[in-house]
Amino acid sequence: MIRKLGLGAFLFAFVTVGVLSPGTAQATHTKFTSPLIIPPTLTGSSITIDAVDADVQVLSGTKTKMWTLGGTATPPTIRRPTGQTSNLTFNYALTEIKGAGPQGVGSGTQTGIPGDHSQLTIHHHGSHVAPKFDGWACGFYFGGLNATRGNSFTYTYPLKENDTANNSGNERAASEWYHNHRVDVTGHTAWKGLAGGFFIIDSDPAEATLPLPRGNYDVPLTIRDLQFNSSNQIPYTFNFDGNTGNHILVNGVPQPFFNVEPRKYRFRALVPGNARKYFMNLVRSGSTTPINLTQIASEAGLMAAPVNRTEIPLGIAERVEFVIDFAPHAGRNLILRNNQSSSGQCVPGNCTTATSEIMQFRVGTVVTDPSNNTVPSTLRAIPSPGQLTPITERREVAFTREGTHWTIRVNVAGRLGDDRIMDCARTDADPIVNTNEEWTIRGVGNWTHSIHIHDVDQICLSHNGSSTGNGCSTFNRMKETWPVPPNTTWVIRFKPTDFTQAAFDPDNTPCNAAGAEQPPNPDNTGECQDTQFADNSGDLTTPTHTPDRHGGDNVTGNQTAAEAAGGRYMIHCHVLEHEDLAMMTQWRVRSAPTDGSVREVPCDPPGSCTN
Repeated sequence: MIRKLGLGAFLFAFVTVGVLSPGTAQATHTKFTSPLIIPPTLTGSSITIDAVDADVQVLSGTKTKMWTLGGTATPPTIRRPTGQTSNLTFNYALTEIKGAGPQGVGSGTQTGIPGDHSQLTIHHHGSHVAPKFDGWACGFYFGGLNATRGNSFTYTYPLKENDTANNSGNERAASEWYHNHRVDVTGHTAWKGLAGGFFIIDSDPAEATLPLPRGNYDVPLTIRDLQFNSSNQIPYTFNFDGNTGNHILVNGVPQPFFNVEPRKYRFRALVPGNARKYFMNLVRSGSTTPINLTQIASEAGLMAAPVNRTEIPLGIAERVEFVIDFAPHAGRNLILRNNQSSSGQCVPGNCTTATSEIMQFRVGTVVTDPSNNTVPSTLRAIPSPGQLTPITERREVAFTREGTHWTIRVNVAGRLGDDRIMDCARTDADPIVNTNEEWTIRGVGNWTHSIHIHDVDQICLSHNGSSTGNGCSTFNRMKETWPVPPNTTWVIRFKPTDFTQAAFDPDNTPCNAAGAEQPPNPDNTGECQDTQFADNSGDLTTPTHTPDRHGGDNVTGNQTAAEAAGGRYMIHCHVLEHEDLAMMTQWRVRSAPTDGSVREVPCDPPGSCTN
């Protein structure tokens, strides 16, 4: 069941990719000459979005061909009341993605994985939902060359969840988002446009009474960078360290300006990819003195209290919400910068003067609505690590590199795992529903990662050995996407609730009998179609084998068995090229005391099921 990768073929594919060379003709734009565009907002309980090819006006002159969710460079913003079931249907009408490559993925990927990869599976990033509706990377696909599953899929989001500091039964209000998550090509498809739409959960009573800015003063900012050629096109060329560009776009507009009133505004910022990490600070034009950004929320929603920061780092898939008070700056211009010049902050590279500034604010002199113009000193209670006890299982997940692959190693109960790459037929963790887990997230080596764990939010226990100060600070106490710069360690706790998945054995071979170099899987179910390495010494050896199953359009056999078992949650690096080659693995939530049930609807009340 394990096939050997033709290493020569892979290396050929690998060494022929890169970024545009300095001598390559490239498009240009003039900063701060185009107004910020606010994406359309959709609010209905049943929403339909078409995945379509579109010619989008990004730079002046020739339009840019993109793969889109909704026909625009940045997908629509969705706003839904918490606790209200939301149905989101995607219709597949893409064409170019189905081509043979290198720009299409209909016959394989730029990293050498064969087969049709043009199907979609849309991940609602940040929501508590069963894998069937979570955008499972390995299944529940739609569209593609043969459209075996049809050309549409409806995702059902209950928006219900409890935690130890929120017993409302509803998810916390938060800035979530959505993107394609098809295994092996998340980076390629995000680069071309299938990522970056906000899914904002609001109407939360815990937030509704706070006098924070709202309405026209609550503004989404999707920040990303792309590389355009001289024809204004964005051909994708895989880069092992992560793809970056020299045009910064905000809501699809290159370095826009935004007219604001001299009052407070709430901004929700997201970096959907592919690889550049931003270090945001705010200055007046012509000055280098930073102005306070008041952070009020992370990706898990409001923090316990606001924090004034002169710089806010923002990695791939993280979200931050911050308030800017423009009142002291009436009649002036401010610039939101990317402070890439500080030591260690040009991540992952390809920094130029063009990537040092994000957007301009032009501050007027008249306030039309002075209401909801305050940041309270107390925002919202969040769980403490002490409330997530006793601990049922402790696991360590290490993120590193082996030769030509980004890898993950899962250690549990004293068992040292192998460095592995993504395999749709393997599950590396199986916590029991409604029990507390403690995971150590460790970055090994001189690389920056952005680690996302699907399903529920997580609580920080310690950061590089500290639980206070620069450890678990107010702004990183509760998250689901963790910044992992070189040699960083987080210890987090969480409790998976409501949704369970059954085991499935893709090859009818018990894991412990699967052969040499295949260590026992924690759940011992046979889900261990393992990637083998020459050894486990961490000396950057090259994999001798790669997995059979990277997802496919097979609606019989293994794919159907996996979907019938409920699918899986993912843990992965959200630097998208790291994810695609292949720093991702799967985990499931098992029922107790008898493992085997599949539950795809929340308990009543949420979090109350113990089996």
